[in-house]
Amino acid sequence: MYHVMIVDDELYARTRVKVDLHLEQDGFLVDQEASSGQEALKKMCAQRPDILMIDMRMPVMDGVELLKRVKRLYPDLPAVALSGYEDFVYVRSSLKLGAVDYLLKHDLNREVVLEALQKCAEQIRQSSQKEKDSRMFQTQLQIGRIAGQRQAVLQLLRGGACTEPSSWAESLPFLGRGGNLQLILMQLDDMRRLEHSNGKIELVMLGPTILSILQEVIGQYAQGVIVEIGSGEFVILASFEGFTSRQSLWSIGRQLVQSLRHNLEKYTNLTACFVLGRIVQRPSDLAECYHQVRQEMSLRYLTGRSSLIDVSEGRAAEAGSLLTLDAAKEKEIATAVERRDRAACMAILQTVFDDFLHYESDRTSCQVACLELLNLVVRNIRSMPFCAQLQDFCTCMKSEVLTSDSIQDNRSQLVTTYEKLFDFLEEADQYSKYNANTIKALEYIHAHYREEISLDEAARRLNVNKSYLSRIFSHDCRRSFTEYVAYYRIEQAKSLLDQGLSIKEVSEAVGIGNQSYFFRVFKAYTGTTPHNYGKKV
Repeated sequence: MYHVMIVDDELYARTRVKVDLHLEQDGFLVDQEASSGQEALKKMCAQRPDILMIDMRMPVMDGVELLKRVKRLYPDLPAVALSGYEDFVYVRSSLKLGAVDYLLKHDLNREVVLEALQKCAEQIRQSSQKEKDSRMFQTQLQIGRIAGQRQAVLQLLRGGACTEPSSWAESLPFLGRGGNLQLILMQLDDMRRLEHSNGKIELVMLGPTILSILQEVIGQYAQGVIVEIGSGEFVILASFEGFTSRQSLWSIGRQLVQSLRHNLEKYTNLTACFVLGRIVQRPSDLAECYHQVRQEMSLRYLTGRSSLIDVSEGRAAEAGSLLTLDAAKEKEIATAVERRDRAACMAILQTVFDDFLHYESDRTSCQVACLELLNLVVRNIRSMPFCAQLQDFCTCMKSEVLTSDSIQDNRSQLVTTYEKLFDFLEEADQYSKYNANTIKALEYIHAHYREEISLDEAARRLNVNKSYLSRIFSHDCRRSFTEYVAYYRIEQAKSLLDQGLSIKEVSEAVGIGNQSYFFRVFKAYTGTTPHNYGKKV
């Protein structure tokens, strides 16, 4: 449906076109009208029509003047000129100004008007197709330009004969103008997590957005280009022409990186690590710069997310030191665990990670040491009751350690594990005075609380007398077997509610299928309902 505005100072003429000709049946809705040129311009500012029908003879601002202003404001808006009598001057003026057709008002009928409006519709379609073709052509040009820049940059980074000007002069002309060239390497943070949560396809589609945003930022500071060279990895080549002092070059390079970082996070909610390479004067030196910044990027494991590693002063990259867990440190940790000295253990862990940072240990060395620390936890609990859950946690932490992007993550993982270890030891120490059969009954409950369990079944599995088991269990645990089962189920339910599971899911997960009964038991042990407990969380 095309929206048409009729501009005529005669009410009868406007009404005839709007109502009598029934143009909406053929896709033309005359839903706007104006009695003067001034009114028409005002209404068009608020709501632009698709087609104009303009009377050429109007007071104050005639149709010719209105058509002139319309063409300045809306060059692609088609118009049909109307006049009450044959006037060659108006005909010539309206057609010269781009009117699609000129109609005599006394000859107006549905067929004549419809034919003119269909000409306007065809002009709109052709204009739309031209615009679409133009956008597609520009897009293809842009894609080709980006591909050419990427290929030229990759050739430069590989070095050798590809550093000849013929290989980059057309795509990267700024490289040959003024020297002061700087290579900046950018790697997105948390790529494994992003690929897992967003999917590789979505990340690939995000690449052009990042290039578009950051290319605009680069233009504010230097002549340069950004290209994607791998999944989540980008290279910026910048030429700071006109800067002479080392201090000003150092300053402008850092300003560029800070702006890149700010805009990346603002528009994509992503963070990245940057390595700022040294200033060189020849494109042929960029391959060596790239090799250096790639080596330096390995330090991001130590510096963490959204970090800036600056080698613009020419510091040579050094290979990380191979550092395993010191035997003396391991003994100190084991002693602190044996003495149940949580504070001392955490302090020793801190010194271990401080050593990693001080010696700039490589990622592999740090991770091997972290795995040794996790194995130490497993060795300390292997012979203790109820250790299965903590052992499973340590297994998960080993996987996390090997996939983490920063040493800060590894430190957090180890601290969490050792906190859990000391919590476990405090609970395990109270079991040391329990009867062996009580401990076996507790292990049975912890393993089977999701099922239908009873004192009879526990006694049968332990091959002991039911009355005997009931007596020693109540003595050690200060509650009966049945009461402990309900207590343990509610403790597990609280943990599941903390994780955001629904009440129905929780009640089924802890072995209480009847929700009414689950509500009663939950309130009896916690003093509140599952609903209110969830709200507190």
